[in-house]
Amino acid sequence: MEEFIEVIKLAIPSLLVFGVVYFMLKQFLNRELSINNQQLKVQQEEFKLQAKKDFIPLKNQAYERALLYIERIDPNNLIMRIHQPHMNARQFHSALLNTIREEYNHNMVQQLYIAKSSWDKLKQAKEETVKIINMAQNQMKENSTGLELSAIIFEIISKLDHLPTTTAIDYMKTEFQKSIK
Repeated sequence: MEEFIEVIKLAIPSLLVFGVVYFMLKQFLNRELSINNQQLKVQQEEFKLQAKKDFIPLKNQAYERALLYIERIDPNNLIMRIHQPHMNARQFHSALLNTIREEYNHNMVQQLYIAKSSWDKLKQAKEETVKIINMAQNQMKENSTGLELSAIIFEIISKLDHLPTTTAIDYMKTEFQKSIK
């Protein structure tokens, strides 16, 4: 029995020391975890702010490039830029469509930074512009000149209420304004 009492005399202080150390370690670790979590949250917020700061110029540039693309495929601008006096209607038609395709391929990456609806309007403007050019080409005779093709394209677009490119530009400007507010 005396041995049992001796064991208890030794065990109780040991258990008390263990309990106090356990409690203090637990408090310390909880406090450290809390501080680390707060620091992690602050770092995440700083990262998000920096990402936004980096993203905004890319987004602005993407809208600029998308609008420039639409301006460049506007039939009025496209015809003036591409037309050369020696081209027949077939060559001119091909040059117009190639230019639209090449410019589109060159600007495809911009869709990462602009709203999907804006990109859809850009694609719609491209497709409708191609349709206008194809409609004009279908009215050409075998020996028609590029100038005659230009005249038919201008005639077709003069009958439209709004050019597809103008509609896309207006939409994208509105979308961009919404995104910066």
